[in-house]
Amino acid sequence: MDIEGLDPSLLQDFLTESGELIEKLDADLVTLESLDEGSEQKDLLDGIFRALHTIKGAASFLGLTVLTTFAHAAEDALNRLRKGEIKVTPEVMDAMLRSVDVLRVMMEQIAAGEDITPAPEDLINQLHALVGGDPAEGAASPDQAPSVTPQASPTVVGGTPLDLPPEKIDLVEFMVIDLQEAIGQIDQCLAQARTAVDTSDAAHDLAELGDSIFKTSEFFKLDALSLMAKLLMSVGAKLDQVPEAQLGELFVRVGAIKVLVERQADALNQKMALSWPVETLQQRIETLIGGQELPDDVTGQHGDDPLKVLELDGVIEPGSESSGEAEAQADASQAQKDTAPGQQTPADAARDATKKSKGDAPTARASLGEQTIRVEVSRLESLMNLVGRLVLNKNRILSLARRITEYDISHEAKEQFTIASSALDQLTSELQMGVMRTRMQPLAKLFDRYPRVIRDIARATGKKIDLEITGKETEVDKSVLEVLADPLVHILRNSADHGIELPQTRIGTSKKETGTIHLTAEHQGSHVRVEIADDGKGLDRDVLGKKAIERGMVTPDQLAALGDEEVFRFIFAAGFSTAEKVSDLSGRGVGMDVVRTNIAKINGAINISAVKGKGTTIEILIPLTVAIMPAMMVGVGQHLYAIPLTTIIEIVRPEDRMVHSVGGQPVMRLRNSVLPLLDMREKLQETGEKPRSKFAVIVGVGQQRAGLVVERLIGQQEIVIKPLDDRYTSGGPFSGATIREDGDVSLILDVIQLIRQAQQTERAAA
Repeated sequence: MDIEGLDPSLLQDFLTESGELIEKLDADLVTLESLDEGSEQKDLLDGIFRALHTIKGAASFLGLTVLTTFAHAAEDALNRLRKGEIKVTPEVMDAMLRSVDVLRVMMEQIAAGEDITPAPEDLINQLHALVGGDPAEGAASPDQAPSVTPQASPTVVGGTPLDLPPEKIDLVEFMVIDLQEAIGQIDQCLAQARTAVDTSDAAHDLAELGDSIFKTSEFFKLDALSLMAKLLMSVGAKLDQVPEAQLGELFVRVGAIKVLVERQADALNQKMALSWPVETLQQRIETLIGGQELPDDVTGQHGDDPLKVLELDGVIEPGSESSGEAEAQADASQAQKDTAPGQQTPADAARDATKKSKGDAPTARASLGEQTIRVEVSRLESLMNLVGRLVLNKNRILSLARRITEYDISHEAKEQFTIASSALDQLTSELQMGVMRTRMQPLAKLFDRYPRVIRDIARATGKKIDLEITGKETEVDKSVLEVLADPLVHILRNSADHGIELPQTRIGTSKKETGTIHLTAEHQGSHVRVEIADDGKGLDRDVLGKKAIERGMVTPDQLAALGDEEVFRFIFAAGFSTAEKVSDLSGRGVGMDVVRTNIAKINGAINISAVKGKGTTIEILIPLTVAIMPAMMVGVGQHLYAIPLTTIIEIVRPEDRMVHSVGGQPVMRLRNSVLPLLDMREKLQETGEKPRSKFAVIVGVGQQRAGLVVERLIGQQEIVIKPLDDRYTSGGPFSGATIREDGDVSLILDVIQLIRQAQQTERAAA
């Protein structure tokens, strides 16, 4: 099927669902490799198999035969792993992880509207070798759907040939597989409902199965099967409300539905379709789930035999089949079924955008689907912009409320205006927080990718590395999450490639042969702190200093005056690298420069510490959001400026005895510390008469501190950040602009850049 001919919304649902499943596959395969053989490994393999099966089924539903063919080959290899016929080895995991990478590339091509590139032939051959077949014979042509071995089934009597277009006929075989899995799940639901005190779980599962079958049968226009699916959904929706006295009659009729679904699957396997007179069966099921009893001449007349129920309810002719024949047929069919746990049908996976296929039980999927909804990012961005405009207008109303005493109006009107403006302030703040929460996402979206990164580096370098992750549930704004992705990858690659030593080297220095990298995230006030710490060889000040001198970044005298952290920060300079040779992993001197640049984009800070021979720790501090924030408005010269409130530690009025000069540069002694001072009038090139009184706004990010000398304190405001695309945002001193409550524009001071400039000036003076 041509991608251009597909419904865009259907295709987007498929890409979204499959993207999540591919990320899950990546993480689960890496986890699988670290588990010992046993039930835990088997459970994880079942989940991995279901995820890949869902991707394959959804692709076949959309007619993406190239992707379906490859996914089928990977699924066959996974099935052998699942059955214990081959072992989980690094080589097998290499093939499976590479398969995930190929699937990811195919998804990117689909999203870009490009033709799907067939999987590499050597990978196809490797997967077929894992299955145990001859690669030359087993590799399917990219433009052909994979063949499915037909299940042995009885000859269908009374069926009609399927009247479907060719693209749907090719997909019927996959539908048969899904129906056969669903039949086994109906049995599981019945067994659970009969034995459990609480039938709610079985009810959820049954409703989910019915919904899954219904969507697929609607796609193929199988009215009889659609009706059976609706009956299952109805039973699942009301099962926990059915009186115990009616459950026996209801359960046996669910078994009868299972028989009809089973027969339909057999017919579809022969490209036939069945239909039955099910009006009486439907009516009696509705009677039972409504809590009413059936007539006496019907109740208990079936001996718990589903075929007898079909006779009693007029679906099949009396005496057309014996119970023995039915049992034999059921046993034969059950023996042919795959024992894998159930999964959504391709139609369900591709069309149901509100249900997330995480490989969990049907109950969990149903619950999740009811509680979540996907929203396009553009809609959230639009909503955020509207909230920003609302915040600006709220600020203007509050300003008017403060000035209303100047107007000649009644006291009652002034009071009412003040009350209304206060209520608007509260409601706007709540709305703002609510909208911002919709944009918050857990760091797990990034952190779950990194075990694969470390695993691949360890394989490529011959090292043994454990990655320990803490705090991945910590949430940040979506825009922050996107900017943070590349920096974390670069830092982790550096830790694994440069930091962690080879096993024999570590043993020689009395370390464990397996190195450890800790990735930690936690909230710190209005910031999120992310730390990457390794127990590798650390950083060598002498090596870094020598390289910096060679590149002309610093003189030997200047180097001697720098602290260790300042020397370590040289690694963030563009083109700076101490690697002896360039490899596929590092050595080009661009990675850590990207880290510094991206962190600066979101007004974050990065700190580094290391002990030679012991390890390196890199700390990143990032704001929770970069859209709306509280700020302190200050006056310098003739203009007002905004300082993000989250960076302000305290505000003091410096006395003459507190201010000193070091090398011609002002510093302030504040309690037990000495802080560099920046006169913002000079920095911002403000003109006019200088006031006598001044304030020092003490700002800090991480462990870095500085004092910004301003002339007036205006007060706190909620500001909406508007980016500046000009020279002001290149190297500071501004990070954006905002509209004040009086309607004028103020620039937002880039605190990180100002602190850095203050420290550079202090070092130069020293």
